[in-house]
Amino acid sequence: MTVRQMTGSALLSAAGVLVPQVFHMIGGTATGAMFLPMHIPVLLAGMLYGPLCGASVGVLAPTLSFLIFAMPPAAKYPFMLIELIFYGLAAGVFERAFRRVDTLNLLLTTLFAQAVGRLAYAGCLWLGGKLLVGVAFPATASVMASVSTGLPGIVIQLVLVPAAYSALKKLR
Repeated sequence: MTVRQMTGSALLSAAGVLVPQVFHMIGGTATGAMFLPMHIPVLLAGMLYGPLCGASVGVLAPTLSFLIFAMPPAAKYPFMLIELIFYGLAAGVFERAFRRVDTLNLLLTTLFAQAVGRLAYAGCLWLGGKLLVGVAFPATASVMASVSTGLPGIVIQLVLVPAAYSALKKLR
């Protein structure tokens, strides 16, 4: 990792801890599930600094938030951790795969990273249900519920992440 990557990852990790707290202060914990503010810094880290940095922010942001603010709740933390790791990894992989930076490719990168993250989340729910509960957990229904609850955040990500990526790339 370069100094730029470490610094950017640290700043985005901090944003991933602090921005959700602003949402929680304004509208309670339900706003986190609705607007998904921790996902944006993770997606940006992967796209700007690569899959390793994206995965690192995907680990650091929820872990620090959990340790400092007890958010996400302990029962949700491991599932969210895996989801965010895959968000960061996928954003970095897809950004590099598309290489040509234009609006469509940035939108596709964000969309594909969202899909990979949600699939990882579903897989963790299914596996967690099998291992911890011992019964079939309705992973599909749970993921569909989280997608419908998080639809405003998903749309915000599709608009904000490509725009922020483009703006930050120009600043370099």
